[in-house]
Amino acid sequence: MNTLSDTNYFELFGLAPRFTIDMHSLEQSFRQLQSELHPDRHAGNSEAEQRVALQKSTQVNDAYRTLRNPVTRARCLIDLAGVLGLEAKTLTPGFLMAQMEWRESIEDARHAGDVVALDALSKRLKHKVSIQEKDLASALDDEANFQLAEQRLNELFFYQKLRSEIDDALDQLDK
Repeated sequence: MNTLSDTNYFELFGLAPRFTIDMHSLEQSFRQLQSELHPDRHAGNSEAEQRVALQKSTQVNDAYRTLRNPVTRARCLIDLAGVLGLEAKTLTPGFLMAQMEWRESIEDARHAGDVVALDALSKRLKHKVSIQEKDLASALDDEANFQLAEQRLNELFFYQKLRSEIDDALDQLDK
């Protein structure tokens, strides 16, 4: 078995290192690798070989989770590019103000028990995330503008947290 430690996650699945990836190809490659690394296939091997197969399977699972999530996929691309010093949270004052407005709207709807308002916020957020992912794809795939990509990534990370807050609020109201 070849070692996977030197392989980047995109290469592992036979994908070009881009933000925009073919999710179907990712899924197929994942299934193929999992089949090859399944413990039953290595049951007759030595303990060391079984351990290596388990380690490789764990790496495949980590890689798959990373590439399925837009935030971690973008982070992976920025890290692969070797760009340093971008981790600072560079959010514009306008975006910071929008954060406060989103949070206030969610809290208002939660306290009012307004499921309709939370659903509407969820739909608005889904649209925002879609736009953000397109902007991030453009910054990474078309422009190789890692400064802009880092900013978009930070914003997308915030939107994912908001999605979780909305889901939590809806769950609380369903109880």
